[in-house]
Amino acid sequence: MLQIRQAVEADKQAIEAMYEKRVRYNDAHGIHQWNLNEVNWEAFSQLYTISDYYVGIEEGRVVCGLFIVDEDALYWPNMKKGASLYLHKICVDPACAGKGYADAMIQYFIDKGRREGYPDVRLDVREHKDKLRRMYERNGFQLYKTGRFLSAFTTALYIYPFSKEV
Repeated sequence: MLQIRQAVEADKQAIEAMYEKRVRYNDAHGIHQWNLNEVNWEAFSQLYTISDYYVGIEEGRVVCGLFIVDEDALYWPNMKKGASLYLHKICVDPACAGKGYADAMIQYFIDKGRREGYPDVRLDVREHKDKLRRMYERNGFQLYKTGRFLSAFTTALYIYPFSKEV
């Protein structure tokens, strides 16, 4: 059974290894999402701390995870810090794909936002990542808008409102 908890310093190596496996798996299957130099603690630490990360543990191993933060100035520049929660860099070890762990992590994110009294939770995904977009929509996220926030690609922004429709 999957156990989800806030990450600690001792998890960093396992988290990096999980992302490396995911990048290598995706690249081998023609799915580009991240470069290896984007998914290590040197890169992560530019935006996040270990306490922003949540891990899914199966039989003592880190098998999935994501960042949860209360600010996203790039994609949501008009939102004040603390006005919402944002999901970033969800990842599942390829060996554990198909077990529903991504959905479990998304539900944890939603539940955390609701429990902590936020009006909604938010995320971004590259517009052309149809499989990821379907996963978020299946979990109740509503498309807010698409836009070009970085020159390299177009991004879709999603909101999961707790009280009213988007």
